[in-house]
Amino acid sequence: MTRRSTRSILAAALITAAVYAEPGGQPSHLGAHVAAEAMSHLGAHRPGLPPPALLVPLGNGSDGVLKGHTLAEEAMLAEALAGQELREVVLRVGAAQAAGGRMALIKLQAGTRAGDFSLADLRADAVQCLRAAFNIALAFDHVDLWSVVPGAEMVGDQQEHLPVFSLSVSHEEYTRAVRQAGHAPELLDALDGVRYSPVFTSYAGDGEAAPPGSGSAFTDEALGESWGRLLAEASGEQVAGTMDRQREVRAIFHGPRDGDLVALTIDDGPHPLVTPLMLRILAQARVRATFFVVGQKVEEFPALTRMIVRGGHELANHAYSNRRLHELSDEEAWAEVAACERVVDRVTGMPMRFFRPPGGRCSPGGLRAVASLGYTVAFWSRNTGDWRKPPADLIVHHATDGLQAGDVILMHQGDMCSVEALPGIIERVRAMGLEPTTLARLADAGGVITGDPVTISGMVNGQLGEE
Repeated sequence: MTRRSTRSILAAALITAAVYAEPGGQPSHLGAHVAAEAMSHLGAHRPGLPPPALLVPLGNGSDGVLKGHTLAEEAMLAEALAGQELREVVLRVGAAQAAGGRMALIKLQAGTRAGDFSLADLRADAVQCLRAAFNIALAFDHVDLWSVVPGAEMVGDQQEHLPVFSLSVSHEEYTRAVRQAGHAPELLDALDGVRYSPVFTSYAGDGEAAPPGSGSAFTDEALGESWGRLLAEASGEQVAGTMDRQREVRAIFHGPRDGDLVALTIDDGPHPLVTPLMLRILAQARVRATFFVVGQKVEEFPALTRMIVRGGHELANHAYSNRRLHELSDEEAWAEVAACERVVDRVTGMPMRFFRPPGGRCSPGGLRAVASLGYTVAFWSRNTGDWRKPPADLIVHHATDGLQAGDVILMHQGDMCSVEALPGIIERVRAMGLEPTTLARLADAGGVITGDPVTISGMVNGQLGEE
């Protein structure tokens, strides 16, 4: 018996015993923590983990099912879902509006109440959820739907939620798919960018290893599962030699001061609900921005990434797992940048010019790794601080107070405060006689500098605040 098999069996025993120790098979408070510890130590987020580990009941803490943006609308959506007799548990619903559009998210726990995985049940639930959301009086314009399993880490005192299935669909796309397939599960095969993780499909009890369909589904293993191979490649003669030969790094902090352009850059994500809302605002304002995406999130939400591209926006590299490059070895830094690049290429085929180090910090070795992959390192001159979740008017103030031509505005796509601030930022920028645009357009007008890795690293780490 292999060590991996032994660990899987041990994880199954520990988690099953902990979770189902209570009468009637209900999880105890202690059992959930024991299960979390077992998963954390045994790496249960990887393929090979036993199905019981993937069926530990999840929750949202004290927040409940409603996201809290528009409670009345979210309650209507939750009620509509409750009438569908879903096999999976609804963990969270959200609803919000922007630029005249109403968007929704639905978050499920993958795996059925009966205690197993079924690809057929997941697909049927997804169709029922879409039918409920698009046919209630609220008339949603867009729905993001995802299913999760327990991950290996804790987020605060809550178990990490690892997405294993996702789709993102407009009302127009949904209507077109219904005309093709009715409300059968095959409806999903007419949608673009549906993602099925092997973490789920490997344990689907109905024996389907991958979904049927037109080829628009993503079933690839996450690159994080082959991290050892990436590190080995980074340590190999070819990659290591290319990194060692890097004597110059291209970087941009701001563009030319004598023009009328400022770059609007939005980090992290893609993010369910928030990304579609931002895209709606940008489309209505006829603004194109640069989205620095995280590779893991691109894997989890490929349809959202494709939406960004369809909107005419620029994609840029924000590493694979959003780790701080200055805390990593040169090989790990290279792997982070290369992995994000490969994921984006697989999902969109779109090349990327710019890389932004998560947190803004980067070591000389990390900069050599970035340069060896052909990227210009992108920083910023206007930090909105929206990751701290301040009020929207404060975000607008940080973005535009004293704004100059050539500035690079830093935003994030993780929270509604950023969505609420975005129209005000665009309006204020234009009121100042400036135009928000992509980083590529700004850089093409000038502003890219070159320097040795040590000098650029010193400039970054000495001048920029935390992203």
